[in-house]
Amino acid sequence: MLAEIEDQVVAIRGLEAADIEPPDIITRAELGAELGQLFEEDYPPEEQRRDNLALRALGLLEPDQDVADLQLDLLGDQVLGFYDDDEKRMVVVSDAGLDVEARITYAHEYTHALQYSSFDVDSFQMDAAGEDDRGLARLSLLEGDATVTMLAWMFRHLTPQEIQEYTLGAEIPDMSGIPSWMVDQLAFPYNEGLNWALQLAGGDPSNPDFTEIDAAYAEPPASTEQIVDLEKWESRESPRVVEVPDLAAVLGDGWEEVDDTPVGQASIGIMLQYLGVGFEEARDAAQGWGGDRAVIVSGPDDAFAVAWRLAWDSAGDATEFADAYQVVVDGLGFAASVTELPNGEVLVVHASDDELHDQTVDAAN
Repeated sequence: MLAEIEDQVVAIRGLEAADIEPPDIITRAELGAELGQLFEEDYPPEEQRRDNLALRALGLLEPDQDVADLQLDLLGDQVLGFYDDDEKRMVVVSDAGLDVEARITYAHEYTHALQYSSFDVDSFQMDAAGEDDRGLARLSLLEGDATVTMLAWMFRHLTPQEIQEYTLGAEIPDMSGIPSWMVDQLAFPYNEGLNWALQLAGGDPSNPDFTEIDAAYAEPPASTEQIVDLEKWESRESPRVVEVPDLAAVLGDGWEEVDDTPVGQASIGIMLQYLGVGFEEARDAAQGWGGDRAVIVSGPDDAFAVAWRLAWDSAGDATEFADAYQVVVDGLGFAASVTELPNGEVLVVHASDDELHDQTVDAAN
């Protein structure tokens, strides 16, 4: 049955078959052990520590929350399958064998195998340090493409009754205790990636044209702005380079930089909503993004500071973001400010105390 699905996906996607190992079907309980092993190999404790410090400084994690534990809980409930290109290994997660959901998942995951065998996906550098937004945008290309292919496979090879069984019978995972921004960021490449890729494919999920999607692999998206706004993709509008001083060096001995990266339009909107801004206001405040860079540092006695500069397409866009972020500032439990700068940029500063906040503002200006 899986071999038949592979042939059907190859016919839909128009790429040569991928040479993969025999697929595995594992239970959800077995997935937990798999994810634990993958985290040990690919997410070392030092990286986890730095991520925890950065996310707490941004107001996205509580002091007693751990990013790795939360991700394991989230993925353990959400993941339906995965493809490991290093081992050419395809995995489907199912407690019910090759039911409708498992077959749909296999169509999606086998598309990933085709992507890696047909295009130079490794050159995307989706995990490159200091390129978080670009990585999320390029992941959206992969997941959007795979989801368009999956939908076309569903329309062509499932009965209406099977599609109804899948859409109405799918269980909603329990996300209690998981920060909403983490759930939304996980979903972005699938939801917004699908919207973007479907537009490139002509808009008909039953009969997609993959010509423009194939071309995107030669020049992949540079920012999530290009995923959210098709006009930005069509014009290939590049993010502006935003400079932030070496904050750890300015603050002196005992300080270390734990993150230095653009946040990007998609994550800005997600963050704003999580931190108290309404959905529509958060979405609107993230539009007009031109580029950004956040530098996050950690110091003695759990001290922290954030210097985040953001460039906007217009003065109005800068003001709209600053007004929205003031809602965030008012709700944070530590020193913070948002300031419009004379050059049209906006400066956001977080710090663990007022004196450090003022030092960070002086350094970032």
